[in-house]
Amino acid sequence: MDRHDFAAWLALNPAHAAAYEELNRLWADLREVQIPPDRLEKLRRSRRSVSVGIATLAVAVTMAFGAHRVGVLDRWQSDYYTMVGEVRTIRLEDGSRIVLNTDTAVVVRYSSEERRIELLRGEAFFDVAKAPYRPFVVNGGALSATAIGTQYAVRMASGDMLGSTQVAEGQVEVSTSKNRVRLEAGDMARLTQHGQIKVSREDVGRHTAWRDGKLVFSERPLSEVLEALERYRNGRILILDAAAARQSVSGIFDLADTDGALDALAASLPVSVTRITGMMVLVRSR
Repeated sequence: MDRHDFAAWLALNPAHAAAYEELNRLWADLREVQIPPDRLEKLRRSRRSVSVGIATLAVAVTMAFGAHRVGVLDRWQSDYYTMVGEVRTIRLEDGSRIVLNTDTAVVVRYSSEERRIELLRGEAFFDVAKAPYRPFVVNGGALSATAIGTQYAVRMASGDMLGSTQVAEGQVEVSTSKNRVRLEAGDMARLTQHGQIKVSREDVGRHTAWRDGKLVFSERPLSEVLEALERYRNGRILILDAAAARQSVSGIFDLADTDGALDALAASLPVSVTRITGMMVLVRSR
């Protein structure tokens, strides 16, 4: 970085100048400190760790940019979509209703024999109008969910999160290329790494509170909470140590104010939240 670039960096944000002054004071304090010989190797290892950390941040930014490009393509191909942080309700020609969660894209393919929805990305909640001879089918990648008249949510697989279906009312038949199960109200089906369907009983109302602009957690690890918050904001939230990731969180957060949610977590847990531009947030133990 030359002098011109450095001056531009200082002018970019008042916090940069404050950080530079703090570094100058720290360096002045350290001038008289004698460094033992065995400390030099530790410093070299520390410097390598910092380099790895910077590389990790670069990879995270690159991945976020790649995901953004894929999102643009999915939205271009869709009939209806939402941007990151947006929740939108769509009413279809038969009276069925779709609530699109953040960063979601769907294609609607209606015929006289069936009503088919292709979930290209994201998550959607379906309130299906009854039509016994015209099944309502949601195809979410490897997982397909079919209903006659019911309310249920389908989430597309993304990153480490595998596809899932949650039933709020009625019955839904979930199938993959390997097996098929029937779900009742309160059931959640998740797709396993091996392509099997795993069914559990869940609080569907809590899992789908995003329809009302809320995220609800009850004694969930901070890593899971941050993963959920990340879906509603541009950029990445990185948690830097296992102790922070294991912190237990209970609460209700407003999807329209993810920065407020991060501040509330920092105030109530022994963690610090550092914002590096608008696209990167670091969370660590303190």
